[in-house]
Amino acid sequence: MRREGDDARRLDRWSELPPGDPHRDVTGALHDVSNALTVLLGWVSEVRAGVSPADLNRAMAIIEDRARSARDLARRAIGAHDAVDERERPVGAVVGDVVEALSVEAQRARVKVVVTGGTAGTRLPLAADASQVLTNVVMNAFAWAPPGTRVAIDVVDDPSGIALVVTDEGPGVAPGQVDRIFGGVSNREGGAGVGLKHARAVARAAGGDLSIVHRGEPSGACFRIDWPRSAIASTEGPVSTARSAVLAGKRVLVVEDDIGVAMLLETALGARGAKVVVARTAAELELLAAEEHDAALVDLSPIAHDVQGAIDMLRRGSPRVAIVFISGSSVRLPDVLEDERIRWVRKPFEVKEIVAALADGDA
Repeated sequence: MRREGDDARRLDRWSELPPGDPHRDVTGALHDVSNALTVLLGWVSEVRAGVSPADLNRAMAIIEDRARSARDLARRAIGAHDAVDERERPVGAVVGDVVEALSVEAQRARVKVVVTGGTAGTRLPLAADASQVLTNVVMNAFAWAPPGTRVAIDVVDDPSGIALVVTDEGPGVAPGQVDRIFGGVSNREGGAGVGLKHARAVARAAGGDLSIVHRGEPSGACFRIDWPRSAIASTEGPVSTARSAVLAGKRVLVVEDDIGVAMLLETALGARGAKVVVARTAAELELLAAEEHDAALVDLSPIAHDVQGAIDMLRRGSPRVAIVFISGSSVRLPDVLEDERIRWVRKPFEVKEIVAALADGDA
């Protein structure tokens, strides 16, 4: 099998990371996925309550970003061989995006977020990880900050890198509690004790750290995130694939038993010019396979009883059909699918990944 034209035996940088890398800590990843979904659902509620067109665009951008973050965290945790997101971003943009994304949660906690300091032009490597760690720390501050108080984020230019210092006006952390907090024990009712432990591991894996600063004040916690600075600026690519008629004239068969996924693909591919038909069962596939198709998006579940037979049936009706499997497998496709004419887009996927696979005539 070849994926996106690459040799299946090629190991990307992520797959070469040691098994102990914190991104493969499933418990920690689930905690951060939960954070991402909390933010996403908060903005969905705002949209449902009614917002202006400008605010709707803002909300949808945040929802898309947090959904992508949750998807990537889950992929990496289960061992998917996706490349590490090494994009660099200005520190101000990283902090600003986190504050904006958490604005709904700040309103719910009835706290005000204040950003001070700044290092103009300084960029952070592994910006997605930096955002993940900062989100963890700020949401922890929301959980402890009394209503009507402030949570401050101070951006400090340190000789060894960049520091993001997050303070709240809650009960604070006693010196004797530090080991417990970073050891996975929560002092908060209902807390799992996972977030700060995992955030520290992610920070240290990036060459930074997460620590508690004791200021000698009677109340308030102060967490310091240390992060290296980038030596070379980089340019970010586009976030999503614009709708256009890139699939005009293509006849696409979708074999998918999940009605939500099927509806998404039918709508998204149709908006890009494709003619889409859906088979949700093996019986429906048998009826539609006799028709001619340019491409087939195939989930393994409906054909699990006879994968090779389904492929043969598709190719009898459409000898030149481009087959793209949309599978949730974290490792590889079954041996029967080791075929250079078959591609694999792993679930959960983005529409742009599907479009890219179908737009290539050699899919």
